[in-house]
Amino acid sequence: MVLLPGKPEVFFREMVRPSTPTPDSHRIHRLSFFDQFSPPFYVPLLYFYLNHHHQPNHEDTTLADLIDDRTRALKRSLSEALSTYYPLAGRMGDDEDGPLTFHCNDEGVVFLQARMNSKLSTVLSHPDGDQRDEALNLLFPDGFSDKFTSLSSPLLVQVTSFECGGMALSICASHKVLDMASFCAFINYWAATAPSTSLPSSTKNHPDFNLATLFPPVDLPPATTAIIEPPPKVKSICKRFVFGPSDLAKLKALAEKNNVKNPTRVELVLALICSCAISASKACRSGKWTYKLTQAVNLRTRLSTLPVAGSDLSLGNLSSAFAMKVAGETDETDLAEMIRRVKTEHFSSCAAETGGGCDQFRCFIEETRKGLKAEEAEKVYVSSSWCRFQLYEADFGWGKPVWVICGIREPKIVLLDTREGGGIEALVCLEEGEMAVFQHDQRLLDFARVNPIVSVETM
Repeated sequence: MVLLPGKPEVFFREMVRPSTPTPDSHRIHRLSFFDQFSPPFYVPLLYFYLNHHHQPNHEDTTLADLIDDRTRALKRSLSEALSTYYPLAGRMGDDEDGPLTFHCNDEGVVFLQARMNSKLSTVLSHPDGDQRDEALNLLFPDGFSDKFTSLSSPLLVQVTSFECGGMALSICASHKVLDMASFCAFINYWAATAPSTSLPSSTKNHPDFNLATLFPPVDLPPATTAIIEPPPKVKSICKRFVFGPSDLAKLKALAEKNNVKNPTRVELVLALICSCAISASKACRSGKWTYKLTQAVNLRTRLSTLPVAGSDLSLGNLSSAFAMKVAGETDETDLAEMIRRVKTEHFSSCAAETGGGCDQFRCFIEETRKGLKAEEAEKVYVSSSWCRFQLYEADFGWGKPVWVICGIREPKIVLLDTREGGGIEALVCLEEGEMAVFQHDQRLLDFARVNPIVSVETM
């Protein structure tokens, strides 16, 4: 078996600043009510690009020249994009200035260049899934799992080149200023700014910065503002489970056979994972436990009475989370019943609130915080669905990504679209002992592949 290379060599670090200075009239960016309640951590994404469609144009142009040209194009287009998304080049206010503001001072974002002594296909197609995942985690910049503070860059970027000319682009954004919808909008705007992109000019719509006007922050003690508290430090294992379209069709047929009408693919996968995770937890624990499932909710598609409804161009957070009890101490983890619970309760707890203002949202979030807090003998599973976000559209001039993945290190469940569409990649991070049981649950293996290789064309 081919041994994977170790940590990539970071050989250059700089700050990329906006190509046009931010005017004095735009130097302060106010955080909104939803930004106020967002957790202070980075959202890490990792994009992989092949090189087989692009070769040097002349005999005297080396592969190193090609990589340098692409890296320069990334930096130039990032600088231009930051002139539009200027809060990302600033810094969050400290306690003295007020943590609910961003100082748009053009301090810039961290940009790292690194190289890996291997081919990209060697990493993505390595048969040992655990080794592959360890190698992928090394492609994120140091510090991406740290808490975001007033000294932190809101954006961390690392470009890692491979011997074949392939590239890994890691982009980590502060959740204090971006949710997943606005994060993807920024990345695709950045890509559309690149000189040889295939993205249409319509992708370069300018963002809106008025969320704080629509949803002003409220006066609360700092310790009470995060919706989701950082999980306790435990030794955890993360694995990837891939559900193809045919797998989801079988799972849906099973649900409908048990009188669950029209379940979505996210509901199906989330219910299956939750059911198997609870079974694994019960196998590893003694005593009586209850279980909750939490899921992040994109409010952009639900605030239909507001002028920003459905717009991914509103910079900031327009998302929240809800919690629901999915199993009591005596409940069985029957799959059909779990799907029924997830579908029935999905968003019902906050549907009545989405037409209201900040006072109603504040009440909802306070109730959500209580629901998310794990009491004694209670386990909470935190989940997010990033399906239907246009993660695979980011073409910087050398083709769209062949794979997009996120980095998680704490217990969590994240769902993403597969590259081909129609399927779901589930990243599941559980306590070590529970993962040892979870990954062998036959109910899960009937529908999902565990840590499969990422199929790419040979380079």
